[in-house]
Amino acid sequence: MKRPPATQPIASDVCPGLSSITTTLLFVSGLLLTGCAVFQPTGVDNPVVLPPELAGHDRTRAHRAELPTAPLTIERALAIALTNNPDIVAGAWDIEAARARKRYASSEHWPTLSINAAYRHYWHAERLVPARGQSVDATFSHDILAGDVVLSIPLIAGGRVMSTVAASELMARAAERRLARTKEELIFNVKSTFYAILGQARMIEALEHSQKALDEHLHKTEELIAARKAAKVDLLNIEVRLAELNYHLVKQRGMLEISKRLLASLLGVEAIPPGGLAIGGEITAREVTQNSRPILPTALETRPDMAELVLDIQAQAKRVDLARADYWPVISAKGTYGARASVQGEYDDLGFAGLELSLPVFNGLGTAARVEEEQAKLRALQERKRKLALAIRREVESAVIQVQTATAQVEATEKAIAKAEESLRIAREKAALGHGTAMDVLDAQAALLNAETTYFAALVDLHTSLALLDLTTGGAT
Repeated sequence: MKRPPATQPIASDVCPGLSSITTTLLFVSGLLLTGCAVFQPTGVDNPVVLPPELAGHDRTRAHRAELPTAPLTIERALAIALTNNPDIVAGAWDIEAARARKRYASSEHWPTLSINAAYRHYWHAERLVPARGQSVDATFSHDILAGDVVLSIPLIAGGRVMSTVAASELMARAAERRLARTKEELIFNVKSTFYAILGQARMIEALEHSQKALDEHLHKTEELIAARKAAKVDLLNIEVRLAELNYHLVKQRGMLEISKRLLASLLGVEAIPPGGLAIGGEITAREVTQNSRPILPTALETRPDMAELVLDIQAQAKRVDLARADYWPVISAKGTYGARASVQGEYDDLGFAGLELSLPVFNGLGTAARVEEEQAKLRALQERKRKLALAIRREVESAVIQVQTATAQVEATEKAIAKAEESLRIAREKAALGHGTAMDVLDAQAALLNAETTYFAALVDLHTSLALLDLTTGGAT
């Protein structure tokens, strides 16, 4: 069967020049708009606008941030860490990403407008547009350019959009709770490291004081040996103790430098001042007061990670609803207007407006499987919530015991220091009167040093356990 000869369509007879220009513009616009990302690829170091949570963060100098030259206090250290620590910055970006996902989900409520363009080459000549009647001439071509403006308005989606938006909103709130927990963990890490540095500094002071006392004792023993009032073995004993003290000094100084570098890492800085990291403050015994409110129930209410998990469960429930929405039909209004043109300049336009219905009938039981999957995830999250509640109970009870133990240890070591100081005084007086030996003085000096180092370690444990109690209770104490 032969096709009728090609003739110019009615639309091209009205304004053929304008028709060709319109078709070309639609075609080129569609190509540019759909491929614009190709001309502006995203680089890994491209500058970006920071979210409100990072208003105090210097994005251009974050990796070169410097510590203050003045002694660093615990308050200043926490302020720097909460502004510059990479985990905090990343957590703020996670919140921004979650909010963007919510905005993307909300966009499904709105109509969509797009421009579609295409070029098609056919083996056999095809009509530019569908037939419009028996008396209307048709235009055929092997090469057809197409351009369309398409408008789609969602009417009924079975709750898909509402469930997606609700889940996105809950996940954004969960991201905020996750950042709050990250901040609490960072505060604990900074505090524990800071207190460890203060305790190590005090231990070094005690070792240096003991070293100075042994040096004085060494010179006195040399004088006594010269006067034939002491044996050389006493001198050897002192030298052995001095060597041990020197080893402990080197060890503690090395641990102190490691702790300072750990603190700098927690603060999110790379460079330590040339003179070293100066730490200000004193570590002292503090009175522990018990909050009148029950700690455990309050911790379950205030812990950000528990709040995050509750929001995750609520979001997962919305995902179950989203999966169930696939059982329901989708109704939308759709309209399009476009043009078709051949490479020879022949042109015609077409368009329509109407309603579309998509009714799911059978998809291999895929919807049922997806619903079961989302329900299983919901049950898993509920069990994780129960597990977290048990973990919080254990952590709170353990933290309370650690605070009680550290408090008792501080009180005990305070008395041990007083006893060791008195024992050293008596041993020195006996040695001066010739009623005691050099070993008695060395043993008393070692006992005092041990009591002092144990006391400073107990102070570190007390402050760390109090910080841990704040962490485990979510600041409820």
